Amino acid sequence: MDQDKLDFLRSQIVGVEQKVPIRACTGHPGIKKYINFDNAATTPPLKATVQALEAFLPWYSSIHRGFGFKSQLSTFLYDQIRAYVTRFLGGSTKDYIVIFVKNATEALNKLSYKIPRNEQILTTKMEHHSNDLPWRTRHHTTFVRLTKEGALDLNDLEAKLRRGRIGLVTVSGASNVTGLINPIYTIAEMAHHYGAKLSVDAAQLVPHQPVTLEKKHTHLDFLCFSGHKVYAPYGSGVLIGDRSLLKQGYPEHLGGGTVVSVSEDDFTLSPLPDRDEAGTPNLIGAFTLSQAVRWLKEQDFPLLCAYEAELTVYAYSQLQKIPGVILYGPPPTKHPRVGVITFNISGLPHGLTASALAYEDGIGVRHGCFCARPYVHHLLRLSQEEIRHYESLAKKGHKHKKTLPGLVRVSFGFYNTRQEVDSLVKTVEYIAENKEKIRKEYIIDEQTGEYKPEYGGEQFTTKLKELLTELL
Repeated sequence: MDQDKLDFLRSQIVGVEQKVPIRACTGHPGIKKYINFDNAATTPPLKATVQALEAFLPWYSSIHRGFGFKSQLSTFLYDQIRAYVTRFLGGSTKDYIVIFVKNATEALNKLSYKIPRNEQILTTKMEHHSNDLPWRTRHHTTFVRLTKEGALDLNDLEAKLRRGRIGLVTVSGASNVTGLINPIYTIAEMAHHYGAKLSVDAAQLVPHQPVTLEKKHTHLDFLCFSGHKVYAPYGSGVLIGDRSLLKQGYPEHLGGGTVVSVSEDDFTLSPLPDRDEAGTPNLIGAFTLSQAVRWLKEQDFPLLCAYEAELTVYAYSQLQKIPGVILYGPPPTKHPRVGVITFNISGLPHGLTASALAYEDGIGVRHGCFCARPYVHHLLRLSQEEIRHYESLAKKGHKHKKTLPGLVRVSFGFYNTRQEVDSLVKTVEYIAENKEKIRKEYIIDEQTGEYKPEYGGEQFTTKLKELLTELL
């Protein structure tokens, strides 16, 4: 990607030039431009979505059953958004239906109510808890094995499908821990061959890779993603699936908008999608989500994805050179991944590494198990005895110096740069080379388990309090 294009893309991100306080040491200014490497959790808003929202707000009204002009406009717009999102995902509006939800977690829980109780579910050990717990608590669930490096074992997947009786296969399109991209169309062909349906948790995939529901020789039965990971953090998400399949089951929430008639002793559910969107829908969230994906499409989305892939390869190769840095998952040159890299610095708690990145250089990352604890346990090669020990600590609420296991995650968006990666690499190298110094200079809060510098971090804390007072 040429520099002019990258400069333009960065100019379209809200807050990209925001400066934040860092550790104020001798000769250090104590303020720096923020580097956001936590895009896998939440992406920043696009200016285009904010501007589109400001233009629409004067016309905003409650949808359905209102006969004022604003209500009619809002209702029509909501229906058009549903159709647009379906087409963006390469689906037919005749065959597929979009149900708007808060996020991918709600979508997966909703889908778990749609699947009959007697259906056998096949999922994997690399899933986010949102694509694990709803299934294991409501259905009989079997897990596909992983390779030592953390990739999906397709041979084991087929072996479990071959045994029969699997009603639904549910997998992540891309891991939120390692970024590894699963071959969802190959999996779809396998699942359909053995009489199963396929659901894809695409929360990490849709923002970083073109996805289509229908291909020449196969299709995806269900897919979900979140707006807050696709540059539209306004509380909306999508569950899309085959109309005939989503008709089955029962809504998990009932009330306003979900019924067409109610008597003292009976009621009749509304048709799809209304029966599954209880209460007043989040039109603002759906609208900004559609504006975000529209903008991505207009900016040559495949080009943005290719740039993210190049940045990931570069970052991985640079981090790999630092003594003491442990990287997880196969390298991006061996296995395709979205812009996610997880690592640890040998001899340092993951929480301390993340804190030092923030305080020393204004770099925002995430640490822990990323709501995918079994997968992180696998990557760390923990024994069952170790897992039971750490889980017992978690149940007791312990977050002391014998910290729970975890990793440090950096995750990229199309607006991140090589210069930002270089800053990350330089700071990680400094931390790795000065482990004992960092250990002595940072203390842990026994209540929260968070690390803070013993001195020099006052400006950081003061700014937090100031902003909280202003915003609240």
